[in-house]
Amino acid sequence: MSLPGAGIERRRAARIPMAPGGPVGLVGARLLNVSPVGMLIESPVAMQLEAIHRFRLVIGKDHADVEARVAACFPGARHRHQVGLEFVGLADELRVRISEALKPVRPRSDA
Repeated sequence: MSLPGAGIERRRAARIPMAPGGPVGLVGARLLNVSPVGMLIESPVAMQLEAIHRFRLVIGKDHADVEARVAACFPGARHRHQVGLEFVGLADELRVRISEALKPVRPRSDA
């Protein structure tokens, strides 16, 4: 049985589920998962596909402002929307910082 919309994996990096207080956080929205190339958030409002929005990531104890393109937006529970976002114009140094922050919570591939 396949999930609706399931098919070929198009992501360039695995998204890591993120609990509140995790190594990567988001100011003003609930971060569901994140990777060095994108994130999934929960939003009280729908976001238009292809729109670019600014977000403030919290990586460890540091803050970084990022821009992200809305790649997908699906209605969720409790009048919330799940919004898939792809980072745009992200500096390589910041991409590496995100990747390093996720290493302790990344699932092991040999498990």
